[in-house]
Amino acid sequence: MRLRHISVGRLFAEAGGDPWAVNASLQRGRPDEIASLGQAFHDAGQRTAEADAAFEEARRRFKASWNRGNGDHPINDAAEVRRATQSLGIQAAQLADTAAKLEQVAALLAEAQRAAGVVVRALEPRLEAIDYEIGEAFEFEIASLPLSPVCAAILAQSVANLEDRAVEVTAAAVHEVVHIRELYSGQLHHLTKQMRAQDGYDAAPVENLDGSEEESPERAEQDVHAALAGDQAAASRVNEVLESITAEQLAGKTPLTAEQASVLSQLQAQQHGMSVDALGEAERRLGDQRQMIANSWQLMSNPAIVFPRTELKPGARQGDETMRGGAAQLPNSVQQAFDEPFDVYIDAVGGPVLTGDPVRTITDIVMRSNPAFQTNTDLDRRMIQRAGVVMNRTFNLPPELDSSNSPLNTVIGQFVGDMLGAVAPDHPVVHDMLTGPDRDAFLQHVLQHRWEDGGKAVAALFDWTAPAVHGPEARIAGETANAYGSFIGSHEPDLLHLRGDETVGQRSPELVRAMARGLAPYIGNITGTPGAVPEFGCIPDTYGENNESGRLPIAKGIFSVLSTDRTASDYFNGLADRQAVVAESRYIQAVTSHAPDIAGYNADLHNAMTLRGLVNSGIHNAVQAEAENHQIAENAARRAEYDQSKTAYELGVKTTSAATGLIPEGGAIAGPLVGILGQAIEPGVLGPAPTDTPIPADHPLDIMSIGRADREILNAVIASGHRVEGIPLPYLIDGRIGSPDELLGRGIPVTSGAYDATLSRALAGLFTEIYGADPARYVMPDKDMILRYNAVTNDPNPLKR
Repeated sequence: MRLRHISVGRLFAEAGGDPWAVNASLQRGRPDEIASLGQAFHDAGQRTAEADAAFEEARRRFKASWNRGNGDHPINDAAEVRRATQSLGIQAAQLADTAAKLEQVAALLAEAQRAAGVVVRALEPRLEAIDYEIGEAFEFEIASLPLSPVCAAILAQSVANLEDRAVEVTAAAVHEVVHIRELYSGQLHHLTKQMRAQDGYDAAPVENLDGSEEESPERAEQDVHAALAGDQAAASRVNEVLESITAEQLAGKTPLTAEQASVLSQLQAQQHGMSVDALGEAERRLGDQRQMIANSWQLMSNPAIVFPRTELKPGARQGDETMRGGAAQLPNSVQQAFDEPFDVYIDAVGGPVLTGDPVRTITDIVMRSNPAFQTNTDLDRRMIQRAGVVMNRTFNLPPELDSSNSPLNTVIGQFVGDMLGAVAPDHPVVHDMLTGPDRDAFLQHVLQHRWEDGGKAVAALFDWTAPAVHGPEARIAGETANAYGSFIGSHEPDLLHLRGDETVGQRSPELVRAMARGLAPYIGNITGTPGAVPEFGCIPDTYGENNESGRLPIAKGIFSVLSTDRTASDYFNGLADRQAVVAESRYIQAVTSHAPDIAGYNADLHNAMTLRGLVNSGIHNAVQAEAENHQIAENAARRAEYDQSKTAYELGVKTTSAATGLIPEGGAIAGPLVGILGQAIEPGVLGPAPTDTPIPADHPLDIMSIGRADREILNAVIASGHRVEGIPLPYLIDGRIGSPDELLGRGIPVTSGAYDATLSRALAGLFTEIYGADPARYVMPDKDMILRYNAVTNDPNPLKR
């Protein structure tokens, strides 16, 4: 289970306990060994029908609840029977009664383990679902910044309610597993008391096997040894201990318990001399418990964890000396595999072969790591560095080998994709790679490679920066998003014209979609508009001349790259369109409510035109690149551009309309208003649908005219419910002002001069009505809108060579 937004420490504190820890204490018990002991007593005892019936009933209950693999039994059953009969003087008739009680203990423990496991397994998806809802609320907040005080309070209350629900379900689970443990403990006490009083048996082995005692260093050595030899029951006990390690312990804020430290120390020592092949075989033998190997590597290579040193020899116990986790604690063979030069064997018949590369085996193991343990570990750091080595060695293929059906591309791509997918949950490690000196080479390979799965395996390297925008990883999420966002923005010409005449979105759609998701919360930073996330910082376009002039080369590059895939474009551009409509709606609300500070240049309209200009520039560049790459016909480019702009805009408006009560600075009525406004101004925003007249792919974007600007403002005012005077009735279509083309289609020809003059007079009349005649000349916003939009779209692709 991986929770991104819920604090586990706070959750346990408010819920009154840790249900996983209670479950782990129960799971440490070994009912199979107690049952085996009971069988030995039963076989040695004097059989009676009554004793047989009691024993078989208990055996049936045990089998119904016990479903783990059998392992070696550390207790010598025959020796224990001899101890009972010779040292304790128990008679054969009593052995059968003792056997039935032992079998009852085994059944009770197995039932308790099963019941507690069901509770914990049911809790995990419920908490993950609540955590996801909190993440969605945070994503909406980021996409809608800045929030009004009312909206912020509503959102905060929503998150608080979700956190309370998480506490409630956890508290219920704590109560249930504690009840299960207490019920079992009471029944165990009653049965062991009976065995002592009635049968003369001290039941010491049972008390050592019922789970109430922690793993001792001796027991840890035995369990790890047995687990590495294939004992799944022993591996289950080891995994229960590892799974009890908390986030605070992984961060080095809290030390490991003695039990956790003993188990990890033995795992490190006993694996240290094993070959990669032997480790792979040990993992395969463990079946459902095989994650023990990968998890132990993650933990022993975590520099924040300190654990005892155990001598590197068979049967050794931990000493008093401690050591810190790191790459040096990994098995020697794993360390050596990472350091060896990479090469690939090309078979004359079968093509590229990787079966002999030990890192392939290591990758298969690491892919089964618990993501919760992947917290800045040296194992993941060495893995991502090794992936870089492999890409440097094999991704610079000559043209004759760089094709979608190239065997080398397929084999190596799968290998690297698995490596990167395995380390993707370790966000600090991903951050360090993408913000470090190897960033450019790494991203160039990742973005230009022909991934067989469209980039799905490597998508998790990028999309995590959105949900992590809040919480403990906010800083590294912002810095990582800035790093890959700046890279794609500055390398837009290459990414729109990859070898083979493809865009990056055509080659790796899943990868581009992941970047669109990951960069969505940072649209304010990228565009220099409200809603910026401090942890992201800025790009060269955020402030200064690039922004003031509307040139915005990096921002346009980002929008262009993310527009090369239709799904990514709809999502990212739709969010930007939504923010533009929200900004424009704030301006209209201010005007129609007679806000006193509306005079002069308006920041909301400036932001709306910046966002809209960037969306249109990005889509324009992406579609133009498709035509230049001969993926679409030149005369189809204009229509494709229009269609892509339309779907993104409509998705953004639809999302905004549904978000009633949570629209920035708008209060409770803003959601419906923005949706209505967005629909009303859509024809003006998109312009008329293109005709079939051929037009070159490399065509300029349409400029914003005075009539188009005035029509957009007046239609927005009409949509808000405010009456506008001076509009001729024939100009109105379904309650809004039609464009000249729409009027012509209805048989109403009107010259552009007459049309623009009519709308200009109506807009001036609106402001005179609201603010009086004298200040009207100061508040007319249309020319400022035109200047900003045209400044942004005048050069849609400043980086184009």
